[in-house]
Amino acid sequence: MQNEMRPPVIGVIGGMGPYAGLDFVQKIFGSTKAKKDQDHLNCVLVSLPGSVSDRTAFLLRNEGENPAAGMFESARRLHLAGASYAAVACNTAHAKRIFEPFCEAVKKELSGLVIVNMLESCAEFIKKERGGLSRIGLLATVGTHQSGVYGEYFRKEDGFTLLEPDAAGKENIHEAIYNEGFGIKSFSQPVTERARALVSGEINRLAEKGAQAVILGCTELPLAIPPGATSSIQLIDPGLIAARKLVSLAAPERLAE
Repeated sequence: MQNEMRPPVIGVIGGMGPYAGLDFVQKIFGSTKAKKDQDHLNCVLVSLPGSVSDRTAFLLRNEGENPAAGMFESARRLHLAGASYAAVACNTAHAKRIFEPFCEAVKKELSGLVIVNMLESCAEFIKKERGGLSRIGLLATVGTHQSGVYGEYFRKEDGFTLLEPDAAGKENIHEAIYNEGFGIKSFSQPVTERARALVSGEINRLAEKGAQAVILGCTELPLAIPPGATSSIQLIDPGLIAARKLVSLAAPERLAE
């Protein structure tokens, strides 16, 4: 009975990259009705970047071990901390080759820990809350694009057309994220103007191709969009949607409008 009365704990598997995990936690806080410290939900971020191999390198070139192993170690620590619900703060990690073995290991060994699928939550949100959208643009890592994982949730049979950048556009986003001289992984706070410009440019190009909205399909891309920034097109942040999903599962009465 005592365990049943304990407040729920939300977990975040971060480190992919570290600032993206921190941003995800901030979105949990921002999605919670709170007027004082005690109104916030219990939240644990596990950021073990050295334990999780690069997702894109693994998917494209089979470099390193499957990131699922390091993700599971983070999940194990969350489980020990009492987490009931958790999400992986990385879009590329949701590719089947990574996410399926990770979820299977969690289900087998970490009883009671529910993993929220960020991409699935994003698709559910768009279908329910943005029913008029059918032409959806996607900006993501090359690994996410090549895995085709977003296409599994935004299918033509369901009325969606998923618009992706051309080869040059994908390379621009890759540089905006990974370039060691100006990319988001190297300069996360603040993001450089050059990285912001590359991201904004590809958003505009997808809008020109007829996208009604653009999914920021890498948890580091929202870092390049300043708070309050305006865009020529609706931007959809899967991380924010997943953060709200976690709050709604842990304490629905605390979910902010």
